[in-house]
Amino acid sequence: MEDAAVRPPAPHGASPDGPVGRPGEPFDNFFPKDIDWKRAALETVQRHPLPCLVGAAAVGFLIGRYRGRVLVGALAGVATNVVLRQLGESFTAGDL
Repeated sequence: MEDAAVRPPAPHGASPDGPVGRPGEPFDNFFPKDIDWKRAALETVQRHPLPCLVGAAAVGFLIGRYRGRVLVGALAGVATNVVLRQLGESFTAGDL
């Protein structure tokens, strides 16, 4: 392995040149290439507002049910950081 042309093997058999292929490559044949996803989503919501609302509520319920503690912990951490940052700025600004 002292030769400059010899590289060490990549971990877990991965390609040493990086990822091979594109992430969406298997699904290229299922969707048209020129689709406007934003317009399609908005049209679907306009045509079917109640099923979309029920679907969003169901997804939100499932996320809250299975990841609720993680989300509440993350939100509490963000709130704590904001309060501590403002408190620290008030001490450094000389307002007290």
